[in-house]
Amino acid sequence: MSSTTPELTPSAGDATSVAAPAPPAPPAPPRLHGLDVVLTVVAGGLCLIAALYTVKMVLGAQRLALVAKGQDPPAMILLFSVFFAAVAVAVWVGVVRHGRTASGLLGLRRFAVRWWWLAPLCTLLLSVAMDEVLLRLVRVLFNTDLTPQTSHVIAALATTLPLALAATLTIGLLGPFAEELLFRGLIYGYVDGRFGARAAWATSSILFAAAHAEPAHIALVLPIGILLGWVRLRSGSLWPCVLAHVINNTLVVWWAYLDP
Repeated sequence: MSSTTPELTPSAGDATSVAAPAPPAPPAPPRLHGLDVVLTVVAGGLCLIAALYTVKMVLGAQRLALVAKGQDPPAMILLFSVFFAAVAVAVWVGVVRHGRTASGLLGLRRFAVRWWWLAPLCTLLLSVAMDEVLLRLVRVLFNTDLTPQTSHVIAALATTLPLALAATLTIGLLGPFAEELLFRGLIYGYVDGRFGARAAWATSSILFAAAHAEPAHIALVLPIGILLGWVRLRSGSLWPCVLAHVINNTLVVWWAYLDP
């Protein structure tokens, strides 16, 4: 009696049971890390120490004492310039390790044309509403002047045309660029990469306002910070925020010069 060995032929079920190789996982998108924030803080501290030591050597102790009393506008403008420059350099040092992607991580990318006019317009309207309408209303209703000390400082700086021009370069241009790099660039980018855009919007707005220290100034700046955070969220770029901030601060300087 003969025996036969059955042939083993693959069935449809067998063919489908062979797993196809999984496609490679896409690379994680680049994002800012806690180390970038730490490097920025360390670099900022070192830059400020070195810059202030240099300024002290140049100006001398007597002029620095006058600056503390608000009695030397040129030296005060110089100190503002040193501070804002240190902030900008610190942010650059913090993210430079990312190479070509560093600017994109900070939001320095192209944006839609409408933000050229929409961001400055909204910021100026809100700024006027807070500074002129709200402060005047408080003054009338409660007989209390809540004008922030910063406004008095700017008025003391922009007393002559050369000082107004110098204050424009420092407070109108360098200051907004440095602040936006820090708050809606570095901080926004870091929080966005870990917790999402809405958390980044809220965090950057709150810290931006808190950095102005004076309670009245915090209350006036917070809505503007929220608006600029919304612009950063919607436009996907830091440049509209910088543009709106520059125009707002420049007009503040020249308003102080023209209306002493």
